[in-house]
Amino acid sequence: MIQIYDYDGSFLYEIIEDYKDSKTQEEKDKIFNFFCSSIWSSDNKRKTYTKSIGFHVRKDLLNTNLGQMFHTRTNIEYRYYKSKTKDESWSSIVRQKINNIYTIYFDKEVILQKEYLDLLKTPKRFYHEWISGADMDVAAVTKLIDESIAKSIEVKSRLQMEKMDLSWNEYKKIVEKFLRRAFDNCKLIGEYEDQSKIISRLDFLTEDHFYVGYICRSLEGEILKWQKQYYGIRDHKKYTRCRQCGSIIEKTGNKRLYCTHCGKEKERTRKRKIAHKYRIAK
Repeated sequence: MIQIYDYDGSFLYEIIEDYKDSKTQEEKDKIFNFFCSSIWSSDNKRKTYTKSIGFHVRKDLLNTNLGQMFHTRTNIEYRYYKSKTKDESWSSIVRQKINNIYTIYFDKEVILQKEYLDLLKTPKRFYHEWISGADMDVAAVTKLIDESIAKSIEVKSRLQMEKMDLSWNEYKKIVEKFLRRAFDNCKLIGEYEDQSKIISRLDFLTEDHFYVGYICRSLEGEILKWQKQYYGIRDHKKYTRCRQCGSIIEKTGNKRLYCTHCGKEKERTRKRKIAHKYRIAK
């Protein structure tokens, strides 16, 4: 039995080196299971929270029509997430990467693309233009702001559709597969040093930094491969988004715009419209 895994605080490089040196699959499993339990038991849990795009209307402007209109739109909320950790332990850093990937690819409540956030910032942008001297009509500005907020709802819905469906527990299972692949494919620092191929920036890093960086890069690559599998895209193919549902589709020479399902729905809709016009004409 490998005694080093009987206590917390092991260095990551020790875990990986012992994994690579293990002679039996049983030993490898024990080490890898210890690594995974350290990740999942980390205090660095995935957290999302409400954030707001806010501003304050100057007191001397509150009695004006524009001031009142802006005052009712000074706090636009959206969901955000904890994307960094102050804990420098390897388990917390790797867990943060795992948390971030889930939020970016699967959490449909956290939408942070610039297109969406720019629409939410419309009231604040117009307010600052107004107090900077821009001439504004209250009815026209109100209409533009309300249209932007309505548009933001449409954009959020579209961006939500671009995220995949997977529960946290299901995600943990595929992440462990990704991590196991990373362990199996990992090269030890000594292998680079023996071949004089170790990259110069490693001189400034500890062994744990090297392996943490490798694992995080591996997770990024694996989720992109998994995403292609999720949508049925061949590994060597480039992809784009379906304009209707947001799923990814293979890029083709004929500039394909829709996935197979949405393409069929579009064609059925087109034929129904043609048939309707034909009946009216008769």
